Amino acid sequence: MHNNYKKALLSMGLTFVVGGLNAATQVPTSAATPDPKAVERFELRTELMKQYPNVLNTLRSNPNAGFGGPVSAAIANHMYSRTHQAAIDDARSMLTIEQQGKGTWLLRFPFVNVAVFETTEGLVLVDTGYAPAGPALVEALRKISNKPVNTIIITHHHADHAFGAWALLAAGEKPRIISTDTYLSELAIDTKLVNFSIVRLNNQDPRDVPRRMEDTILPTETFHGTKTLSIGGEDFILTQARGESADQLWVSVPSRKVVVSADYWQPFLLNAGNGKRRQRHVAEWAQALRDMAGARPEWVLPMHGAAMSSAAEAQDKLLAAADMLDSAVTQVADGLNAAKRPDEIVASVRLPEKLQGRTDMAETYNRFQDVAKMVLKEDGGWWNGVPSDWAPAPLSAFGSEMVELSGGIDKVTTRIRALQETDPALACKLADLAYFAAPDNKDVLQVSLDAYSKRIAPGIPTQELTVYLEHMLDLKQRLKHLDKQPSLDTASH
Repeated sequence: MHNNYKKALLSMGLTFVVGGLNAATQVPTSAATPDPKAVERFELRTELMKQYPNVLNTLRSNPNAGFGGPVSAAIANHMYSRTHQAAIDDARSMLTIEQQGKGTWLLRFPFVNVAVFETTEGLVLVDTGYAPAGPALVEALRKISNKPVNTIIITHHHADHAFGAWALLAAGEKPRIISTDTYLSELAIDTKLVNFSIVRLNNQDPRDVPRRMEDTILPTETFHGTKTLSIGGEDFILTQARGESADQLWVSVPSRKVVVSADYWQPFLLNAGNGKRRQRHVAEWAQALRDMAGARPEWVLPMHGAAMSSAAEAQDKLLAAADMLDSAVTQVADGLNAAKRPDEIVASVRLPEKLQGRTDMAETYNRFQDVAKMVLKEDGGWWNGVPSDWAPAPLSAFGSEMVELSGGIDKVTTRIRALQETDPALACKLADLAYFAAPDNKDVLQVSLDAYSKRIAPGIPTQELTVYLEHMLDLKQRLKHLDKQPSLDTASH
């Protein structure tokens, strides 16, 4: 392990101990190995997709299913794997290399990009993609340059940005690896909560994911605020700014009039409202976009989507995205100051009229209302404004009471079936109540599966779709376990 990494841990107050990390970053026993139930649940995906083909068809119908790039099902669920051959093959076959000015390239993999700069002292990389991209990344760099990799700048800790470097290190490259000083603490949270945040919420194969810090890509040095790297007579200016994650940074290369925008800009409505991720910092994200525009770039290299290749395009897109985020912040503040409940605020917010109809405001991953929810989470606390929900009755008790008031579980499931074609959102709400009341009732599980399958229809944002998909997997797994149990009649013989 690098000495600089040890120093970085110490600077964070994380004491380095022989044989690993202390309790501050120690992986809990619950996350140390793959959960067999999680593996079983992951493998149910294929069966579920066959049973409900509209789910996969809807996912594929999203014009931004590849997050601004090509789509690979193998990569999507194996972003941490160094050995999944189908994912490695897709990264290799789907990669395109685009030159963006002299000595500058954007490597476009499925879902994500890598920026490459050739200098007289070697190559500078901004991000390295996900783990299966590693072999293709090595091959691509050998094609475009005979220079070694001098520096890798990691914009943030997410799987699709930080994990492809393993192949470069295995190939004998010895770069310095630079990240912000919060990169390590963000990785530590991911490894601590791996079964929740990575496997469950990020839809990854539980057998692939990093369960120790040593299984991740570690920086050789970190910084706070801003840092200028002088490489080959050129300055690479790194700026830390919380946005999609707490550890994110963006890069300016003034000599080339290039900004690498990391995940601050995306070719659709920014994924700032992803409720499955930790806090996203919407106001600071907007300011980072304005700071990038202030650098007056003629090229912007995003980590998702196509490059911006003119000053006018860069100003338009960066500032439009900032305006969207700022509008969410302002509308939420106005609602809070007017004593509205969070649900009332979310229902009232609207994308500014001047931004409506833009392709980079398409709600393909999340909705503008979801961005408002993220602002509420940061600025308004966790309480939803409903008095009884401060210390609520258990959902099981509430569900049972509502079912009894409705005349019994059979009447509720009948009503769910009647509603799922005309009002699937309401059908799913009733299905949740029935499930809370009777989680081992096979009819409840089946009608809930059917209701949520109807909720998944063309036009649904991807993050919302994956939430419903994960719940459907839970329902199907529970139903299969109940099917394996002997009936009371069988057990009595």
